Amino acid sequence: MPFSHNLTGAVVDIDERRQANILVLAPVGRIDNLTSAEFQTKLLAAVSSSSADVVVDFSRVEYISSAGLRALMAASRQKPKERRLAVARLHTVVREIFAISRFSHVVPVFATVEEASTAWQAPPRPDAAVPHAEADPAGPLRVRFWGTRGSLPAPLRERAVRAKIRDALLAARGHALETEQAIDTFIDNRLPFSVRGTFGGNTSCVEIIAGSDEYVICDLGTGVREFGNHVLREYGPGRKHCFNVFLSHPHWDHIMGFPFFSPAYIPGNRICIYGCHDVLSEALHTQNSAPWFPVDFRELASTIDFVTLEPDRTYEIAGLSVSSIRQFHTGHSYGYRFSRGGKSIVYSTDCEHKYSSLDESYPFVAFYRNADVLIFDAMYSLADAISIKEDWGHSSNVVAVELAHAARVKRLVLFHHEPAYDDRMIEEVVAETIRFEEISRSGHRVEVISAYDGLELEL
Repeated sequence: MPFSHNLTGAVVDIDERRQANILVLAPVGRIDNLTSAEFQTKLLAAVSSSSADVVVDFSRVEYISSAGLRALMAASRQKPKERRLAVARLHTVVREIFAISRFSHVVPVFATVEEASTAWQAPPRPDAAVPHAEADPAGPLRVRFWGTRGSLPAPLRERAVRAKIRDALLAARGHALETEQAIDTFIDNRLPFSVRGTFGGNTSCVEIIAGSDEYVICDLGTGVREFGNHVLREYGPGRKHCFNVFLSHPHWDHIMGFPFFSPAYIPGNRICIYGCHDVLSEALHTQNSAPWFPVDFRELASTIDFVTLEPDRTYEIAGLSVSSIRQFHTGHSYGYRFSRGGKSIVYSTDCEHKYSSLDESYPFVAFYRNADVLIFDAMYSLADAISIKEDWGHSSNVVAVELAHAARVKRLVLFHHEPAYDDRMIEEVVAETIRFEEISRSGHRVEVISAYDGLELEL
């Protein structure tokens, strides 16, 4: 039965019909602050009492306010789990309001009622049919960087963005850039990385991709938020995963991303947090507790386990051989070596290297030996590291090269960037480090690059 709500300046009628196995509600008029309550009452009655799925036909609705959208949200939350709710045939203005409010993330939007019916009648695809893009144990090892800054996040400011645009426009003078292809070629080939891109602002988070169905992550800095969102975009919340996290230490910049790691809130996911400290559980529980964070650690829906590792022992985890070494840092930190099939990746951040002679007696030479990739904390200049920032627990690009040469490392990745450095300064450090590697080389060449948020390497 249709019903109406009549007030001056606010009229809404709601027709009701059956179409195949779907109950269609068709409001007419405006759904605003005066009419949304009755709209919500009708909608809640439909989704709770009917055995059919519900589609709201908005073809004759000229406007919907935030109160009307809240009514849809209420129905979406209170409907039985087996019931489905969607909207269809959105009027141009209503479609704009849905887009502005991002409401299609809450309630599915279809072009027609028939399209909703077709989509709902399609058999669900089982999880087993969803291929895991990384599941190839015979494939190469890869490293993906999600966060590369040290100490605290360092987002780009307005002035830095403006400077990049200005530098790009100055460089473009005299070039014929009439087509999109010409513009892309100019950006890729003529602009330095510090102008066309950014080293990023997220704190430490590095993914080791070994071809297993399980994920391997080093540290839980702010970069882990983007990593978690990437997993959800790729597979959706329905697919369950195991995340193996190796914490170098529990200083804030290395754990501060965890409260925003979306997979931690999804039932069925498993998170195994490995480390050599016995306070990791306490650190993460404290961070996710009042008054520091509104969601208590015990309320997280995933299964979270803490596993204490012993330094200098080798473990087999997620298809990798993993060993660790104690590093020189306040409260101690630990470096990790990940190996498989004759290839090795070393993650060694937050360590202040001090040695009087660089030979086999220095334990890091053996730990880094022949690594294909060495991810190294080169936060400071050597001058700062041995003067005003001595005993601050970080190292330099000069020491990085010397250790990489001594250990015959193949590729050195500068990491844990100083948050006070902008992109141009980091680029200068990289160039200086490459030059130092050249002039200090005594036979073995080390490739020097810089980590940045989004970099992916293949061994």
